[in-house]
Amino acid sequence: MSGDQLSAAAAVVAYQAVTLTELRSLFDEVDFDLKEVLEREGRISDSLDSVTSEFDAVRARLHAMGVLVPASPSPPVAAAAVSVEETHHSRYAVPVVPTEDDFDQLVRLAEAQLDLLGVDLTRDPLQQILPPGQIAASLRSYTDEHGDISWDETDWTVVLVAGALATLLDIVLVRIPQDSTFLGTKQTGSPLTKWLQNKDRAEDIHARFFTGFEKLAKVPYDAPTTKATGGLVSGMRPAIHRLQSLGHDPVLGFFYGVADLMHGTGTYIDKAGQLVQVATTHDPVSLITALITQVRHLLSDVYTPAGLQPPFFSLLQLGQINSPFALTPSGVKVPWTDVARHMYTNGYDLRHFFTMGITPGIVSAIIRGYWLLKSYATGGTAAQRKLEHAKLTSMLLLGHTIATSGTLLKTGLVFGMNPAALNYNQILAMAPATIAWCKEAIARDHRINRALAKEWESLLTESDRQSR
Repeated sequence: MSGDQLSAAAAVVAYQAVTLTELRSLFDEVDFDLKEVLEREGRISDSLDSVTSEFDAVRARLHAMGVLVPASPSPPVAAAAVSVEETHHSRYAVPVVPTEDDFDQLVRLAEAQLDLLGVDLTRDPLQQILPPGQIAASLRSYTDEHGDISWDETDWTVVLVAGALATLLDIVLVRIPQDSTFLGTKQTGSPLTKWLQNKDRAEDIHARFFTGFEKLAKVPYDAPTTKATGGLVSGMRPAIHRLQSLGHDPVLGFFYGVADLMHGTGTYIDKAGQLVQVATTHDPVSLITALITQVRHLLSDVYTPAGLQPPFFSLLQLGQINSPFALTPSGVKVPWTDVARHMYTNGYDLRHFFTMGITPGIVSAIIRGYWLLKSYATGGTAAQRKLEHAKLTSMLLLGHTIATSGTLLKTGLVFGMNPAALNYNQILAMAPATIAWCKEAIARDHRINRALAKEWESLLTESDRQSR
C-alpha cells in the first residue's frame, strides 16, 4: 500500500484521525476525573469547616464554664509529610502522536498502528475510521467542487434502454440496404433506404438540382474501367469505380480528391488492395478551384444509381486483411476488400449511411436528453454540468458500446452473417465516444490533481509557518 502516494496519505490521515479521537477521549477522561476530584475536595472542605465550627462552639461553652482549653498544637512538618513511593505506571494511556519529519517513516508508523487497531489496509482506511456523517459531509464538499459523476439506478436504466432501443431499430428499421438473397436466404431491406434510393425520386432530384454540376465538375479520378486507367487499376468497372476512387469518399475526397485535382492525377485502390496513383491528361487547378470542383462533383454523384460510398469506407479495401465473412455457400472467408465491394454493389452507399445514423442518433438523443432534463430538474447550473461532463461521456460510451454489440449480434444471428447488416455508422460512432470519454476523464483527473497539489502546498506553508 505504501507504494501508492494517495493511499499512503490516506493511511497517515486515517491514523491522525484515530489519534485525534483518542486524544479527545483522553482529555474528556482527564476532565471528568479532575471535575470529580474538585467536587470531592469541595465536599471535604465543607465537612472540615463544619467540624471546625462545632469545635469552636464547644470551646466557647467550655470557656464560659471556666474550663481552660489549651490550643491544639500544630502538627509537625515531619508528621505531615507522607512518604510516597514513586511509580512509573501512567494513570492514563496516552496515544503515540506521529511527529516524524520523514513522510515514509510516518507512513510506516501509521500503517503499523492502524494494523494493530484492526483496520484493513487493502481498503480505504478513511472510510473505516471516519464516522458516516463526516464522510457524507466530505463527499458533499467534493461533489460541490468537482461535480458528481456517480451513477444511480435511473442512469443505468436509461443507458440500457437507449442501447436496447437502438439495437431494436437497427434490426427493424435499418436492416440491410436492399431486398436481396444472401447464401440462399431472402432478406428484406430497410424501408427508409428504399425510399431514399427510389429510382424515380433519385432521378428527379438529380435532374432538378445536380445535372448542371456534371459539366462543371469534371475530375481526373473518375475513370470507370480498368482500361481507362491504362490497365493500372484492376477490378474497375462502372458499378464499383467510385468505391475504388479515394476522391469519391465524402471525407477522404477533400484530401485525395483535392490533391488529385491540383496535380491532375487519380488515386485508386485496386482489386488486390494496393494504392495506385494514375497520371491523367487533366490540367492541374488551384486549391480554391479544386475545393469548389470537389463539392460539385460529390453532389452530382449522390443521387446516381450507384451513389457514393460511406465516409472512410474505401479504406476497407486496403491490403488483403481477412474478414469473418463468407460470400458463397462454400463457406470460404474472403478478405475485407471483397466484402467492401460486395456491400457497395448491394446498396451500401451514402444514403444507407444516413439510415444507419438512426442508431447512434437514438443513443445520443436519449442519453443527452435525460442528462439535461435531470440537471434542470435538480437545479443544476451550466458550470455544474461542465464539471460533471465526464459522467455524460461515460454514459454515451456505454450506450454506444451496447448498440455496437447489438449490431454485431444482428449481423450474426438475425441476418446470418450478411456483412451488409453491419451498422457502419454505429461502429464509427464508437471512435468519437471513446475519444471524448478519455479526454474528459484525463481533464477531470488533472483538475483534481491540481486541487490536491494546491491543498498540499497550503498545508506545507501552514506547517512551515507554525514551525517558525
